[in-house]
Amino acid sequence: MDIQQRGVVTAIIVDDGVDPSPLISDLGNVDDEWSVFWADLTAEDKELLDEIYPEHKDLDAEALIKDQTFVTLMFERRGGFSGSALGKVFEAFLGNQQQVRKFIDAATARLNGIGLKVSEVGRDFIGAAKDADLIIVDLFLGSEQAEGDKDRSISGLKEVLRERSDNPPIVILTSAHNSLHDLRHEFRDKTGLLASGFRTIKKSEIEKDGHLEQLVFELSEHRGDALKLWAFLKSWETGISQALQRAQSEVRKLDLEDLSHVKQMLSSEGVPLGGYMVDIMDAVLAHELEAEQGVIDAAIALNSLEATSFPPNSITGNKNTLEVVRKTLFVNEKRRKLDPSRGFPVSLGDILAISPEADGPDVRKGTIFEGDERRVFLVLTPLCDLVRDPPKAKRVLLLAGAFHDHGALNFKAVANGVHTPVLDLNAELRGIVKWDLKHIETIGSDALTNLLPPHGSCFVPARLKEHTAIALQQKLLSDLGRVGELKTMPSMFPVRCVVYFTNSHRELVPLATNLDGILVGESSNRLAFDAAHRFDFMKEVRAALAEVYDTSRAKLQSTLAPSALDALFTTGVDYKSDAKPKPCKVPGDGASVEIGKIVINDSAQDTFQDVNQHQGAGLIFELSEEPANG
Repeated sequence: MDIQQRGVVTAIIVDDGVDPSPLISDLGNVDDEWSVFWADLTAEDKELLDEIYPEHKDLDAEALIKDQTFVTLMFERRGGFSGSALGKVFEAFLGNQQQVRKFIDAATARLNGIGLKVSEVGRDFIGAAKDADLIIVDLFLGSEQAEGDKDRSISGLKEVLRERSDNPPIVILTSAHNSLHDLRHEFRDKTGLLASGFRTIKKSEIEKDGHLEQLVFELSEHRGDALKLWAFLKSWETGISQALQRAQSEVRKLDLEDLSHVKQMLSSEGVPLGGYMVDIMDAVLAHELEAEQGVIDAAIALNSLEATSFPPNSITGNKNTLEVVRKTLFVNEKRRKLDPSRGFPVSLGDILAISPEADGPDVRKGTIFEGDERRVFLVLTPLCDLVRDPPKAKRVLLLAGAFHDHGALNFKAVANGVHTPVLDLNAELRGIVKWDLKHIETIGSDALTNLLPPHGSCFVPARLKEHTAIALQQKLLSDLGRVGELKTMPSMFPVRCVVYFTNSHRELVPLATNLDGILVGESSNRLAFDAAHRFDFMKEVRAALAEVYDTSRAKLQSTLAPSALDALFTTGVDYKSDAKPKPCKVPGDGASVEIGKIVINDSAQDTFQDVNQHQGAGLIFELSEEPANG
């Protein structure tokens, strides 16, 4: 692939080791070395000191070694002093520079090899990086590798992105720090980078053949699509501000006399003025945002994304599309504070549930919640019939649903029916609801009041947005037709994976690296692993070939094919979650090739207790789901 044709021509390497002189913090604790320096000064040394920094006569030694100007000048003129004491002061800094030089030279050679023009810069990199297509930046811009050094890297890159809002660079974050993999989430979020324009690599991996180049190729291949997504998000950032100003201008024209007329109109409906005005502002703001040409143009550009060409998965453990799904389905809980004070104590879209802390057979007994399943009920009576005083409705129409703990296996069990893909009963308990269109209940005002606080153990954990609630209502009352609804995003389940192979003694042996990945729950379920683990996985599978059981050898060899690795770490492999082991198949020459087995939420040791079941199975991918709200 010609990365220059993708707009990647220049690269800059950002590292504090490039700085020509140290900061005081780079020296560490060298008080003793300074003391030796002061004690060993000769007459010639004192003359040179007077020449370099005459102000030293007015300061004591302790103040001088905390003076950045003094330290910089002493470093630059260190060769003129006798003895070795001053060299000891700067020894650690100079040693770090030598190590950094090895990294920079290796990275430069790799990047030059794929046709990039490379420059280097130290901590003050904002101006130098303004035109670079690729930035390789050290996570900690300082020898201490302290929080301030990390903040310096984050704030500098954030400023570069602010100045280049129309054409952000692709970024590779590097460090010798062992926590680089874990800290990438924070770096991505605080700088505002997109994962599709961002990768990480340890400094020790720079010299490995093809590793750095592979990352650059991945980022370059999908750069066009990443820029479209970036432009869309930036158009919202700009457009929402403009739209808000116009919406405020329109709504501000409604003064007290207008609101008096509105309140009089609403009084017959039992609708509070505050909630009505929030709805009006929402509608006007949405209208104005839709008028932003930049948002529309950026959205049109998204239509041309190459959806069939998957970029490699990255930062999988930090993905949380379910939170986006939840916010598209439910109103904010604070919105319910604007509910009418009269009429029924619920509204259209409210979900009724027993508090998880109070739930149990005794609490359920004799109520609509009685049964073995954890039930929830959805209010489907129109709002206007619930709020009048007295309300027009005599009883509330409820649709029953079964609440299942959130997980890939449970999702598979309910996804083909009418369901709500996410519901939080509290901060720790997230689930999926399968609605039973054959099970409806009605309940009167007194009985409902007795179920809710302070009398009962039920509560309203969430309220569906009106269009979502009405869509479920129409599915229930199908003879009235169906209301179209926004298709929910695919549910993604973060997973951790331990990969096993069978050795020559027919024992299951884990690879050293545990993989992060995601299960995508949709009509065609997929499993894909984080591309950050690709090279470690390749290395460990190659090493395993030396001791793998003979009947599994061919499957491990097939795993190392580029098409197999692309499937595992980029496009994903087809996998429908099941309590039973399922084959892991990847593309081969004209047909799919099985490279192993996949088990989920169970140990490989327990699943394959008989060695005959695993000795020829190839790789065993043992998946475990991350906490739903983690």
